[in-house]
Amino acid sequence: MSGLHGSAHTTDGVILRATPVGESDLVVALFTRELGRVSAIARGARSSRRRFGGALGVLVHSELALGRRARGSELWSLERATAIADHAALGNDPVLLGHASYGLELVRELTPAEAPEPGALELLLGLWRALAPGPSPSVLRAFELALCELLGHGVALDRCAGCGGDEALDAGAVFDPARGGAVCGGCAPTSRGAGVRPLPATVRAYLCAAAAAPLADAAALVVADDDRAAARDLMLGFVGHLVGKPLRSVAFVAQVHAGLRSP
Repeated sequence: MSGLHGSAHTTDGVILRATPVGESDLVVALFTRELGRVSAIARGARSSRRRFGGALGVLVHSELALGRRARGSELWSLERATAIADHAALGNDPVLLGHASYGLELVRELTPAEAPEPGALELLLGLWRALAPGPSPSVLRAFELALCELLGHGVALDRCAGCGGDEALDAGAVFDPARGGAVCGGCAPTSRGAGVRPLPATVRAYLCAAAAAPLADAAALVVADDDRAAARDLMLGFVGHLVGKPLRSVAFVAQVHAGLRSP
């Protein structure tokens, strides 16, 4: 699904963002298997069904033919796109749309430009497939933990991020995003950042189980509601620290849930 054909590089990937330009063009941010995160100009994309069809939609996995960049330009030329798998049905449920978009946003924000990370693409596609039966916080936790591990930001859960020890993790331990995860009871007094939170043994056990679970199996994890909510807050604090700014998809999901709770 990849390789050079004449003047085009053919690979597969997904659309991270599309911005209209002029009367019929799009500038698209892509996450591709062979090239990583790149930007391209898709000329006539808003009017040409033959070359692009529905392949440039949100939540679509596509084969992409990219023309070589002009000298001095950061933009590739997207010559053609063909849908491989369409996950747009996730958009029919606003919560599912938010969860799927969260995966996209994390990939966009955590991967460097033009650095191939095929494992990240597989994780994202796996997330969309795992969400198809319905929303699952456990699937999101498994995705976050796997993506962070893949990109060199592994979350410390079975050792102290401060001293490296594996004792006292369930007695007075805290979760410190700035230090990389679990901090034992002995080191906890030195973790004083705004994002530091208590790390109950049951929450740590749940996160360890999510880290070990394939995405397709994570929805079956059994966890108490309070522990699920605490794990969500810990991981959102961790990825928020990595990204360094609020995540739009998180705000969207919060708004959706607030609307669902309204009478």
